[in-house]
Amino acid sequence: MIARLLQTLLRRYAETEAEAIAPFLVGKRLLDLGAGEGYVTAALQRRTDIWACAVDIGPYQRVPVSYLIYDGARLPFDDATFDTTLILLALHHCADPEAVLDEALRVTGARLIILESAYRNQWERFCLERLDGWLNRYRHGGDMHPAFAFKRFDEWQRIFAARSLETVDRRWLGSRWERLVHQPALFVLEKPVSQAATADSRA
Repeated sequence: MIARLLQTLLRRYAETEAEAIAPFLVGKRLLDLGAGEGYVTAALQRRTDIWACAVDIGPYQRVPVSYLIYDGARLPFDDATFDTTLILLALHHCADPEAVLDEALRVTGARLIILESAYRNQWERFCLERLDGWLNRYRHGGDMHPAFAFKRFDEWQRIFAARSLETVDRRWLGSRWERLVHQPALFVLEKPVSQAATADSRA
């Protein structure tokens, strides 16, 4: 019962995510890394004419989209295969989020869009850990990786700045009351022209 209700909520939340993200997509090729069930991928395909591929580390797909399973380390794509890559509420589940980020950047030609559960104080972190742990017991048959890497908003910003990524937009999503429960921070990032040009020359 709880698992079915959670899937309904995830589908609805995916529509909200897609609505917020769609204006920031560039190009015609999209990678949804850490796509889970694939709900956001499907929602974006209904809203745009972009071609999208969902990728995750297990067989979590629940909707008919292009979907690949990878080993969590090396993505099976050439450099700059995709114009835009999404990583939505996934990095905090990675044992080494910076390595996942770097691999995403390798296969991305222009833009990276990241949505993360950021926190502002220890109480918010405590709440995020408890909420995340409880909800994800009911996803993927209990196979969901625990949250390793919750970070503050400014910590994510420093990680992106260390890679010379330009911040096109950054904002909290959701209403003030929603943010009492969950802190979704959206980062729209652009690769430097020199990096993008280098990637294009390798393609």
